[in-house]
Amino acid sequence: MIDDKSRENLHSAALAVISRLPDPVSTRPLSESARIGDLLVTAAGRILVTLAPSPANPRLDDALRQTLETELAALAGATSARVVLSAERSPESRPSQSDSPARPPLETVRVRKGARLSDAALVQTQFSAGASGPATGQGSTAPQSSGRASVSPLPGIGAVIAIASAKGGVGKSTVAVNLACALARLGLKVGLLDADVYGPSVPLMLGLNEAEPAVGEDKKLIPPTAWGVASMSMGYLVDTDAPMIWRGPIVMSALTQFLNDVAWGSLDILLLDTPPGTGDALLTLTQRAPLSGAVIVSTPQEAALADVRRGIAMFRKTQVPILGLIENMAFFEDPTGMRHYLFGEGGARQTAEATGAPFLGELPLDQTLREGGDAGAPLAAAFPDSPGAQRFMQIAALMLEQLEQSRRTLKPAPSIVFT
Repeated sequence: MIDDKSRENLHSAALAVISRLPDPVSTRPLSESARIGDLLVTAAGRILVTLAPSPANPRLDDALRQTLETELAALAGATSARVVLSAERSPESRPSQSDSPARPPLETVRVRKGARLSDAALVQTQFSAGASGPATGQGSTAPQSSGRASVSPLPGIGAVIAIASAKGGVGKSTVAVNLACALARLGLKVGLLDADVYGPSVPLMLGLNEAEPAVGEDKKLIPPTAWGVASMSMGYLVDTDAPMIWRGPIVMSALTQFLNDVAWGSLDILLLDTPPGTGDALLTLTQRAPLSGAVIVSTPQEAALADVRRGIAMFRKTQVPILGLIENMAFFEDPTGMRHYLFGEGGARQTAEATGAPFLGELPLDQTLREGGDAGAPLAAAFPDSPGAQRFMQIAALMLEQLEQSRRTLKPAPSIVFT
């Protein structure tokens, strides 16, 4: 850790490097090119810079990023440097309003249940998702491409599974961490990607709050390992109390780099602890990660289940198989063994039946589970003989069965034969 004065000096030294290096596109100093976004120096001496890409030559951007990282990492007091290419172009590379083609005015209508996107919005959706042509018309029911057909597999990783909730506060990260530990106890090589950039909690739950990922010779981050699980999180790269005040494009760029610029090695399963909701971050993961399936975590009450149904619909629209639902905080068991259903009874099971999704099991309110998460000792790994750990083992085994069944039922790709 470095003191405030050293941190301020390191920040000034990083600015000097940025001022000295030329922008390969405009040949002006980088500091004058409006391409540098955030410059963050952490108390651990890590330097994080966001760089807006230029459409002129992406290869030049890659070379500039590597040069920046090398020079910043060489500064006195710096422990590492990371330059993230954001998805937002610099102001000087954006077309001027006069150069842009006139857009047709969008019809203004009252928003109500059953409302559909306008033609212009549908076109944007299809192109961003990788479709090959414009929409057929407002309210069209023609199938739309999700863009997942072109997703490349991650080398060395057998399956990528999203742990999602579409709702905050249901214990998704706790379930993801313990599920990863349960899979590791089953003998699998497991990785866990904490994709909740704004609220990373995986480092705390794995007992890796002070971990700092190393950088390999190939410039890729080496994920820290605990309890048999390799993990990567924004929590490893920023101070514990530092807020992530990032716009959507930068978050999506960071998630893409977590997928492609981390040396995951050979894994049987990579779990993605996804952010709540069905917004940009989750959509980025479904379109850019080769997802083998999704597991939905919910609590029993309708306020959570309404979002779960939306989440299921989103995954199905993007052609991601639903491997099952898990009901967390299903009940509280008092010392006499009596169960109290504080948030309702069986809501997730009923939703699974109604939507045709598998039901993987119930997890009760468990003080040991909470304490293990706060102490960095996951219940499924640190207390393997406990009833809670056994529940996670059963859910992990059921999930693997659903994964294998999903693979067997996938239709083979069509073959083209020239005669």
